[in-house]
Amino acid sequence: MPKWIGELIFSLLILALGIVFGAEAYKLGPSRLGTFVGPSFFPIVLSSALVLLAVFNIYQVISQRAENGNKFAFSMTLTAGSVLCILYVYLIPILGYFYITPVFGVCFLFLQGNRKPMQIFLMTAGFTLTAYIVFYRLLSVRLPV
Repeated sequence: MPKWIGELIFSLLILALGIVFGAEAYKLGPSRLGTFVGPSFFPIVLSSALVLLAVFNIYQVISQRAENGNKFAFSMTLTAGSVLCILYVYLIPILGYFYITPVFGVCFLFLQGNRKPMQIFLMTAGFTLTAYIVFYRLLSVRLPV
């Protein structure tokens, strides 16, 4: 399978996931206080970003038709990334968001070819800290811990 087909399939899956998340977030309803920001606001923003990025990636894949690389290595990376995402979603309720997210970030970045330890550490720590501040402290959203 050419690399661009795998990227297209993965982008279509991310697009579908963003749409499903957006639809589920919409069911949370508006804020009880009548303000613009409610329980569904940030999940809808994130799912919209997911959809937009997936559409952008689909456009890039179709317009550029990325050159063929090592087919076996690409399919193994795609498979390992998919398994890693499924494990992440499965393990969040068991181990907790703040424990599994940095582990997932390190594993996924390493899988994507990033071998710079400081960069991996800063990206995973920064994302986890940002999620903690925004959701747990500012919005008082309970995350599975």
